[in-house]
Amino acid sequence: MWKTTEKLGKTRYSTGFSEGEIMLKEMKYGALSGKSRAMFGRLLGWNDYIALMQMKNISEVVSYLKHNTHYSAIFTDVDESDVHRVSLENTLKKSLILDYSKLLKFSRGQLKELINTIYQKTEIESIKLILRGFEAGNVDYNTLEESLVFLARHDKLNIHKLALSKDLEEFLSRLRGTSYYELLKPFIYDNTETRLFNMEMTLDLYYIRSLNTTYERLLDKADSAIVKELLGIESDIYNVFWIYRSKTFYNISNEVIKSYSAHINNRLNKKVLERLLNASNVEEYIAVLKKTPYGFLFEGQDQLLFEHNYLEYIYKLHRMYFRRQPFSVACIISYLRLKELELSNIISIIEGIRYGLSEGMIRKFVTGMNRSRERMSGNGY
Repeated sequence: MWKTTEKLGKTRYSTGFSEGEIMLKEMKYGALSGKSRAMFGRLLGWNDYIALMQMKNISEVVSYLKHNTHYSAIFTDVDESDVHRVSLENTLKKSLILDYSKLLKFSRGQLKELINTIYQKTEIESIKLILRGFEAGNVDYNTLEESLVFLARHDKLNIHKLALSKDLEEFLSRLRGTSYYELLKPFIYDNTETRLFNMEMTLDLYYIRSLNTTYERLLDKADSAIVKELLGIESDIYNVFWIYRSKTFYNISNEVIKSYSAHINNRLNKKVLERLLNASNVEEYIAVLKKTPYGFLFEGQDQLLFEHNYLEYIYKLHRMYFRRQPFSVACIISYLRLKELELSNIISIIEGIRYGLSEGMIRKFVTGMNRSRERMSGNGY
């Protein structure tokens, strides 16, 4: 399953740098790399996940995180006997904000700007959750204010006033002064049946394109090659799932599919994308995909596991980059991606417990659990 990734590792990591160039990279990334490795060492390990999956309710999960893991600081003032799911998810995400802050303290100049660009992903995911809540009609002031903490760096935003928004239209209008307002303004009075979909796709593409233009402008040749590879893979897989879901579940026209595709190709050229786009059924689509490096994405019969196949791939990819390129931009990008996957794992476990799933079933949705106990440990590489 991972043959392609291993080949990637072998071909990408013979650096060819001179001794002087290596010393310069160590000087540039020394402190930042040391900090990211220290944070990596505190990520949850095998035993933590096993313990969490054996908990009986959300309170027990919070208690374990509070008293046994690096999440203790953010749960100091949280009463584990009275915590709600949305509030818990926002609290967990605050640890990601803290990680961004720590990395920013060890960065300067162009690297600081890059980290701020990557942080947009956290903002966008929070905005998307808020948009879904408004469209579903279940947003209250406290929940909204908690979720808006991720937008606090925008000086022009009045978070308190934004949290008082009564509906989606008012919320969007109060984003004025940010790039998100300009992006979402055209949809304020759009058809309510398609508005949420259009806004989420617009936000996703904005992040991909923003990161693409930022790294090309800021980074040197070696770091640019790393980001180009990682972003290219994410964009390829984004397109694979986007085309598949559009044709399987939504019957979206090819023209609309193309307009929302990420035009940042890595291993999928235009000819392959056209063949995927014009596949007459699921079987043909998978047959075309099987001839690409991403054929593994649709292994298995359960569609719920397709996404998990992707996350397992990304997990292994970023661990590899983090391990083999410590004095490069990978110490930032790969650490943050691994932290995102950890948060996703915790939320998956919480959801599994809420719905009464067995430990074995929950485990299928926890990324990285197919690795050996020693290699998954947060204290090792």
